[in-house]
Amino acid sequence: MTTIDEAIEQFCEDLAVRHAPRTVSTYRTAVATHFRAYLCRVLDGDPGELSVTELSADHVLGLVRWLHATNPVSSTTLDTYLTAVMRFYRFLMLETEADIGPTEQARLSERLADIRGRRPPRPLPRLPAEDALQALIRAAYAVPLPEKPDTPAGRRAALRRLRDIAILEALRASGARVGELMRLRRSDLDHSQKAALVRGKGDKERLVYFDDQAWQAILHYLRQRGDGESGRPLGSLPVFAQHGRRAGKTILPLSTDSVRRVFNTLAQAAGLEESITPHLLRHRFATRVLRATHDLAATQDLLGHASPTTTRIYAKLTGRDTRAAHRRAQDEGL
Repeated sequence: MTTIDEAIEQFCEDLAVRHAPRTVSTYRTAVATHFRAYLCRVLDGDPGELSVTELSADHVLGLVRWLHATNPVSSTTLDTYLTAVMRFYRFLMLETEADIGPTEQARLSERLADIRGRRPPRPLPRLPAEDALQALIRAAYAVPLPEKPDTPAGRRAALRRLRDIAILEALRASGARVGELMRLRRSDLDHSQKAALVRGKGDKERLVYFDDQAWQAILHYLRQRGDGESGRPLGSLPVFAQHGRRAGKTILPLSTDSVRRVFNTLAQAAGLEESITPHLLRHRFATRVLRATHDLAATQDLLGHASPTTTRIYAKLTGRDTRAAHRRAQDEGL
């Protein structure tokens, strides 16, 4: 007899084989913490002693009601928890003696789809005003060169200026997440394609591409760093590094929080009333690619979205193209 606790542990161990540690941790929280706590309330016994045959599809639906009453979570978190528990039930059906067949699975999926359909619509992404973005870029290039570039402080200031320009141009041109760019190593750069191999959510890899302006900004910054003096293999060094006094000669990766602070500083220098975040450049990139290509699949691949549903939200921001498509169809006779 497999107990409920044993099944939960086996499920989490199986997850660890194919999923990122963060995903395993999230699913473990959903199943081993929240779902188990609910079962302790409704089952006549301890999950460590009760057989998995005690579980039914109704327990998942009961979890939704219990969470809503005792520990309300956001719709996004609830979706994640439900996905985790549904995967656990699929595991039970395939790997244990639990009496949860395809009919129960189908009924459960239909009920959960109905529950998920009641959540409020997802808000549209906010896009940066084009004139504000251009002002931010101009502010980055307008940062004055240090008066004494040959001093350690002057050299650090000069490198910070070039780095910030390269980051801004790279985010504008690639649509990458800021965290993806900050994890880049020099060996990830693909010089033949003016691209970089990034690792996104779930450690999934994809190529992101840069235009000439962004690529040259990255190369110029790296040339000025003189990384050969570090004694470390060049390929292992971060593309975007810290250049504060504390870093010294050690080449350390830059944090995403540091990039956000850079954006805030440049926004103030540009006189912008509202700051522009790095992620807004990703929204801008997605909208422009979709508007130019009308290719949802290609846009999804460039952004690294796991689901086309996530990418489709940008289609709502290209209403003019939708209207133009309708007019073309009208001309051909709807």
